[in-house]
Amino acid sequence: MSTSKPYAPTLAGEPLAERAANESLPLAPRLLRYVMAGGAAAALLAGIEWIDASLRLSPVFASIGERLIFTIYFSLNILSGALIGLAVGAAFIAGNALQDKLARLAGRGAVAWPHRLIAALFVCGLFAFALNQQWYAHRFAISLIREAEKIEPLNVPLLNHERAASYLILLAFVILAAILGWLARAAARFPAWLKFAVIAALALFAGLAYYTDARAEPLLYEHSLHQLMFVLATAAMMTLAAVAYSSLPRLQAFWSGLRPGLRRRITIAGLVVFIAAVLFTFIYFDRNQNLKVQIFSRTVQAKKHVQLIQWAMDFDRDGYSALLGGGDLNDSRADINPGQTEIVADGTDNNCMGGDLTYKDLEQWQRDRQFYHVGWRPDARRLNIIYVFIDALRPDHLGAYGYAKPTSPNLDKLAAHGTVFENAFTPAPNTFEALPKFMQCNYWDAHGPSWTEVLALNNYNAIVFPRRIVTLLRHVKGMTVAPHSPDGTFAGSIDTALDLLGKAPADRPFAAYLYATDPHRPYRQHEGFDFGATDTDHYDSEVAYDDHQLGRLFDWMEQAGRMKDTMIVIMADHGESLGERGVHKHSSQLYNEQARIPMIIYVPDVAPRRVSAYVSSIDLGATIINAVGLDKDSGWSQGLAGISLLPLMRDEASAHPPIYAEQTTEEDSPFLPPEKNLVPNGKKYMVVTQDGFKLIYNRDYYAFELFNLRDDPREERNLYDSLTKKAAEMRALLGRYIDMVQTSRPADADETQYRFGPTRGHEEGDSHTGTDD
Repeated sequence: MSTSKPYAPTLAGEPLAERAANESLPLAPRLLRYVMAGGAAAALLAGIEWIDASLRLSPVFASIGERLIFTIYFSLNILSGALIGLAVGAAFIAGNALQDKLARLAGRGAVAWPHRLIAALFVCGLFAFALNQQWYAHRFAISLIREAEKIEPLNVPLLNHERAASYLILLAFVILAAILGWLARAAARFPAWLKFAVIAALALFAGLAYYTDARAEPLLYEHSLHQLMFVLATAAMMTLAAVAYSSLPRLQAFWSGLRPGLRRRITIAGLVVFIAAVLFTFIYFDRNQNLKVQIFSRTVQAKKHVQLIQWAMDFDRDGYSALLGGGDLNDSRADINPGQTEIVADGTDNNCMGGDLTYKDLEQWQRDRQFYHVGWRPDARRLNIIYVFIDALRPDHLGAYGYAKPTSPNLDKLAAHGTVFENAFTPAPNTFEALPKFMQCNYWDAHGPSWTEVLALNNYNAIVFPRRIVTLLRHVKGMTVAPHSPDGTFAGSIDTALDLLGKAPADRPFAAYLYATDPHRPYRQHEGFDFGATDTDHYDSEVAYDDHQLGRLFDWMEQAGRMKDTMIVIMADHGESLGERGVHKHSSQLYNEQARIPMIIYVPDVAPRRVSAYVSSIDLGATIINAVGLDKDSGWSQGLAGISLLPLMRDEASAHPPIYAEQTTEEDSPFLPPEKNLVPNGKKYMVVTQDGFKLIYNRDYYAFELFNLRDDPREERNLYDSLTKKAAEMRALLGRYIDMVQTSRPADADETQYRFGPTRGHEEGDSHTGTDD
């Protein structure tokens, strides 16, 4: 038989008797309840994430000690959760007090439920207005709107009413918080079955929010989807903690029944352990880059709590803290932090990476680039050129790179007669950033001529076969645009190419530029190329489809005798994540699954070879121009960052400079100009040296990863803290590259454009409509 009190809720608050009892408590104990609820919620979610992350991160923990330290880091969750509880408690107490006063004014002393309801709605509106004046809350609301704007029916209404929509979003959150607050207080009077149902529903909701947060592209949508899931999981778990505690009288009685001295000792011991864990985390957090990277890249709850504490301790409010490894070298000056652009010779390391950049450093960079350039080849002849650019193609899904499935028999055949570059890298893991760089043979869009322009100016019959033509023509210049294929497929592009190249005059060399988008997400299965039902299987089907179409081109070249006078280049703009590290697609990482690309180059009379040297796709133009002998007359390749790979292909003595790359994460509206962006771009940088070491620097978290690619191709063992001399050497290299990029890139560089509309595939005869490039 139930002994619970009768359930008598009001429509705008908890039971009146219980409300009066709560409000009769002093302010400190009332706030303490919220603090405990926040800390308990964070602890519960930390437990879930610790189990989840510990299982997923087993390969990257170097020892049991690292697992223990990783566990200690979660003490920050509890600290941050308690502070969240404090803020929520202060807001609830102030809101309730204001609601009561307004209700009494509205009822002129006789307060009825309509008065309380009206007062509650007014207070919610007031809080939503105040939140929208706070920068981070407003940015959160706008970020949600920017994601919703990508849904076509919502696009125009939201674009025209962003400010009003932000108020409505925050108002909805405030009302939800009020409902959850009422539920937490009123649940003590629910029947036992209803209490259980409420606890189960809250646990399920929090679990789903956490799962979505942890599994839905954890390195993308940070300020929108993931912020939303964090808020929802925390709110649900705080309510659950409050409901569970108020519904467990035995637990309350047990604690109250302990001797006061024992309760005091338990409390003090718990606080000592907790404070020690927090202090250890503050001191040690930046000393273990392996664990620091895992917190920021493989957790969602712990990551947010660390960021909240860093935000609270960012004293100059520039977005970076000097504590907890935030990277700010001077937290009293907002013009010094990792997100700043380096200023030449101002005596300050503005971006906290690489020291102050001098004019001597700028000159040295140019001299270093010049050192690696090779001279004109007098034996070069004006070969025809076929360049095939396959979007999002991973090398390890081709037979020529060791893949077991028969996805690429035609490319494998070409590779057997050409040069396979085993370690080629993109300068950026998305099309918009990579394309201008490998077209201009540089690490940034320098507004220079592209290698296709050089060919066209030297009497090449240069033709581009369109797919996503608007995107291409921003950077693939000087070429004649072939007619679109009727069905917009790569097969149609091959048909057009066979027709036009078959009619090409024999006395004029041709340069054909073919673009295949099929391996780009979303993947689909092609008839005749069935590898299974998973995403990876469908990706393989896309690769096999493109390979089959290229086989038709290669067969024609054999029959027409063109293999004797044509240079063929097969290359991707970037790779593709297929679930590694919980990530899919691309545009978010500089690990090999996204940064490493296939590069196969066939040149008549050059013996087949596999090259293990580390090269970049920015070497493409210099290699083509050098192979056909145009560098003598044009001088185009001199002074550029990319160098000719022909000496490596001929097994001649040569050297290659370090390989660099950068990755930009954009989360703002594709429909609005950059000056209206609210979310700063995320940035990562990479350098690979010829001894096989790779350093990745995440600017947003000031975190570093050093890998030995020869021993650890899956990039699971971060050696940054164990190989300190090598880490310092590569950090200096990367710091100088970052300085050069920041000071040399024009302000209007067109390499991070992310626009719907003209770049959407279905408007360009392209059946793929993926836009995450």
